[in-house]
Amino acid sequence: MQKQTFNDLKAKQTRLPDWIINSIPKHENIDELLEIVMDLGRPPEARFLGSSYQLGEKEITSNDIDHVIENISQFGNDNRAGIERTLHRISAIKNRNEKIVGLTIRIGELYLEQSTSSKI
Repeated sequence: MQKQTFNDLKAKQTRLPDWIINSIPKHENIDELLEIVMDLGRPPEARFLGSSYQLGEKEITSNDIDHVIENISQFGNDNRAGIERTLHRISAIKNRNEKIVGLTIRIGELYLEQSTSSKI
């Protein structure tokens, strides 16, 4: 079975702002990327199997969160949304006024089975 990596699935499918996408491939264990966390007023974080990394010093703004929200399907009653034609899903964190102040983008993994068959 061949695992398709985050880069193979075109990082832009996550609908993240470009400045966040550009900081992700710098990590050596990109194949183990599980999720990206965007919390208002904090730098974004990439979570891997067994570790997490801050993606630079720049803090997430309302514009960054709005960028993602504008490019995905609507959130359901469970505060989750999917991204059409991908395996990724997004969870929203809301404040007391129901404003979204954080997003967690779970990276869906695609496994393609490669079979070798021979005809006799």
